[in-house]
Amino acid sequence: MSQNLTTKQQKELQAYYDSCKRIAAMADGADPTETEANRQARITKLLGNYSAFCQYYFPQFCSSPLGWFHKRAAKDILADPNIFAVLEWPRAHAKSVHADMMLPMFLKANGELNGMIIGSNNQTKALGLLIDIQAQLESNARYIADFGQQYSHGDWAEGNFSTLDGTGFWAFGRGQSPRGTRKGQKRPDYIVLDDVDDKEIVRNQDRVIEAVNWAREDMFGCFDGLRGRFLVVGNRIHRASILAHLVGDVEEGDVVNPEIYHLKVFALENPKTHKEDQSIDGVPAWKERFTREQLEKNIWAKIGYISTQREYFHKHMELGRIFKSEWIKFTPMPNLAAYSHIVTYNDPSFKDTKKNDYKAILAMGKLGKDYHVLAMWIRQATTGAMVKAHYDMAEWLESQGANLVEHWMEANFIQDLILEDYVTESVTRGYMLPIRGDDRKKPDKYGRIEGMTPLYERGLIWFNEAIRNTVDFRNFKDQLIGFPASHDDGPDAQEGAIYKINKRLQLSVPAIMGGERRNSRW
Repeated sequence: MSQNLTTKQQKELQAYYDSCKRIAAMADGADPTETEANRQARITKLLGNYSAFCQYYFPQFCSSPLGWFHKRAAKDILADPNIFAVLEWPRAHAKSVHADMMLPMFLKANGELNGMIIGSNNQTKALGLLIDIQAQLESNARYIADFGQQYSHGDWAEGNFSTLDGTGFWAFGRGQSPRGTRKGQKRPDYIVLDDVDDKEIVRNQDRVIEAVNWAREDMFGCFDGLRGRFLVVGNRIHRASILAHLVGDVEEGDVVNPEIYHLKVFALENPKTHKEDQSIDGVPAWKERFTREQLEKNIWAKIGYISTQREYFHKHMELGRIFKSEWIKFTPMPNLAAYSHIVTYNDPSFKDTKKNDYKAILAMGKLGKDYHVLAMWIRQATTGAMVKAHYDMAEWLESQGANLVEHWMEANFIQDLILEDYVTESVTRGYMLPIRGDDRKKPDKYGRIEGMTPLYERGLIWFNEAIRNTVDFRNFKDQLIGFPASHDDGPDAQEGAIYKINKRLQLSVPAIMGGERRNSRW
């Protein structure tokens, strides 16, 4: 296999191998004061307890206790030597560490591993995963002290190695033939496909089906007879990914293959049911490692809503399916006195905390043919924070020279207790925000929001340059580009604001769709 790697790739893998060996050697070796009787008793206990085994032999990987899903997967996989398991877990939830290293080494220590194959989306990735377990078998002092020297010969650059007892380990990239793989009389009985999907292949369903057949026929066919554990680990990067096809639930309503063990984990969940829960009540599935604040601030705030939904909640979103990123235009805004009137529109989302919608407020005005988004506030926040933001926006508009400003919110929310929050805030501010209820009988939300596409496509919607780098605009853009699969509270508020602007000017949307886009700005 090495001839398929460039010199650069071989150097990078060698550096990674050296790093893995250093990590493997970090664990202390045998306790010199431990008696042989105590040692045997400890080993026996560890061989019957997967969590304790991992904590003892891999302390550098177990700084946090195992989560419920690690324990459940291990219990079920170890109990069934013929299992076909799909572990659909979020990023950073130790899929590879368990499936590619800890589980096979636990099986080997218990005398239940004849051979192992690691497959991934390409050869380089598969070799990198092979390095992880090879370095542990070669350099993990605790494991070697209890189970003897392991490494025999072979090289990751050749795509395989073996241990002294004749257990073989192989790595294959997607599409490479593993047929006939064996070490002496031993054939592999543990196969794991780790991140076999990638963003390129999912765009071509013919290639996806070819890869699915490779997994089911070439890889699964490597087992000797009926015995063999087959694991697929990853997250769902596309609705019709390889992983989705293997599970069987490609289209909504599809029945999952009953012969597949499928453990799907969401980064935030209902702790009782383990169902996805992104509301304020949701808790981290791996609460032993993460707090919700750490996930939100250290990861999700940096990668954005769409990537978060893909990588941590298995939700594929077709970017730009309706709204294109290139349609979003920025310009410095003039003094707000230039607008005959300005509208703020509040989409307060649901008060029910079981929903996880965003609360969205947009301020918009119109000059000539162009609609201008002057300010926005789009957050997952409390009703109180939303009301304060609405007052703040109104005061900012006034400070910037706005003459006439209308404040709107959906009427069904005005009639709700939300209005009480506006009254409460008025005591602090010294005035009541003159907010009105939009009581129109709204058409289908999808149709209303999609109806803005001509305005975007013709360059008639502009955003204030000053909001380009704000968290609120980032949330809005994620929702707009991800529509209709994403949250839609920001675009929904924008549609409401445009409607109210048009209503005041007694213009219909079709009447303003033509004309040349203005090239000169202020």
